[in-house]
Amino acid sequence: MSTTGLDPADEEELLLIISGLGLANGGDGGDEYMIGAEASECLSDMQRYLRRDDPHVMACHRALGQWRVLQTHLLPILRANGTDPQLVFSALKVVVKLTMKPEQLGIRMEDMLKERKSPDPIVGAHLDELKTYHRAYTKAFADDAANLRALVALIARPLATEEEERPEEDQMIIELVVALVVNLLHTRAPDAPPPPPGAAQAAAAADVETLRRLLTTLEAEHGLELVVYMLQQIDESEAFRAWNLNLLELLHYALAATTPQAVFGQESEEAARKSAAAAAAAATT
Repeated sequence: MSTTGLDPADEEELLLIISGLGLANGGDGGDEYMIGAEASECLSDMQRYLRRDDPHVMACHRALGQWRVLQTHLLPILRANGTDPQLVFSALKVVVKLTMKPEQLGIRMEDMLKERKSPDPIVGAHLDELKTYHRAYTKAFADDAANLRALVALIARPLATEEEERPEEDQMIIELVVALVVNLLHTRAPDAPPPPPGAAQAAAAADVETLRRLLTTLEAEHGLELVVYMLQQIDESEAFRAWNLNLLELLHYALAATTPQAVFGQESEEAARKSAAAAAAAATT
């Protein structure tokens, strides 16, 4: 067995699939990314590997996280929105699968840890590994506004089409982008029970900071405006009602990024600054 936990033959094939996606220049998400001629087929093969991954081990998911495939290959393909819509759609499906909440992705692992009196430490280590990669994926989106900009552009086009004229693939794009944003925003909220001191506490603080940066970037790229628009359409649209739970979960994470006291405190400070500025302006006239 390799360090990834994959069978050597599977690891070799998976590495060949990854190499067929394309070539990045300048490291993760480099300035140039040359998409491979067989990238579409490679993405289909990657989906096949992810679907058949052993839920008790998740070796394929962990290997892709270890090799930074999302950061190096999948995000540049997503940013190439106008080149090949079908290719971007396939990449989006893989990204949504990889960024699933660790508690859902590793649900069989969590069940094994809960059911046994003496949990296998290897299972716990694998689950922690999935959580580490989830943090890395979220950070990759938070660190580069171009990634969230690509998501907003991806969902804006189908949303601009009347529902009765919207093809099924566009409906899927909306559903996938909403699911991806929910996955990315799944971090510890500021009002959650405090974690134990040490590494867990530091990780929780980093999660909250990442969540806030994601929301700030989403707002700057008009992503939150699109979320509000979708929420307003729930009563009128059957399609939006089908995504109601995901939209509500997304709203929960957005609101969990701060507290009412902080919001009203910021508004009060801004109002005070405006009032002081107006008074100063009046005094000079």
